[in-house]
Amino acid sequence: MENPEQELPGILHLLTSSKAAVVLHQTIKRYYTPDASIRHPLTVVKSGPTSRDKLLGVFEWYRVISPGTVATINEFVYDKEKKIAFIDISQTFKLRIVPSSPRLSRLITRIKLVEHDKLLYIKEQEDFFHPDDIMKYIFPPLAPVVTFSLRAVALGIWIASKIYLTFTMAWLAIFGISDDVKQGRMSEAMAGAQHAFTMNDDDERLKGVYYG
Repeated sequence: MENPEQELPGILHLLTSSKAAVVLHQTIKRYYTPDASIRHPLTVVKSGPTSRDKLLGVFEWYRVISPGTVATINEFVYDKEKKIAFIDISQTFKLRIVPSSPRLSRLITRIKLVEHDKLLYIKEQEDFFHPDDIMKYIFPPLAPVVTFSLRAVALGIWIASKIYLTFTMAWLAIFGISDDVKQGRMSEAMAGAQHAFTMNDDDERLKGVYYG
């Protein structure tokens, strides 16, 4: 390709949405290097003398299991100096064998280009998905379960961080930075510790708290 900013969006559309096998074959042979590689959450093809053939097999299987996939490019960024493109893509995906409605998923694709005979070719491709979006590929009915699990983990992490900060500030109030402790006034120190348990977040109460 000569102009990635103009040509890459169309190439990606052919790769993800074309239903004609000949179009898919021609696109990959024309725009990918013979030693092209791809990294995806569900598969990896390492660069090698004939890796493009394996990469073609990955795209063919992708089209076989979900022939009705439709992709939309939301954002496209290209670094001319480094010859790297980042593409934000939304696509509807439905497994042929799973009786469910098409699911909308989102991914970020990173593409590394190389120059040969004044033309640019795709050398590396990496696809990044959220865990619940990748579950839409494997077994769509479980995607809401994954989403709920991610939210539950976030809640658990939030609670754990609050517990850590609260106990750390209480410890500092009693044994670390409290002048009351140094002067033997334990009741005042305990009152300060209790205050650390109950007061809202602010910069002042976080002074002296470190993560490691």
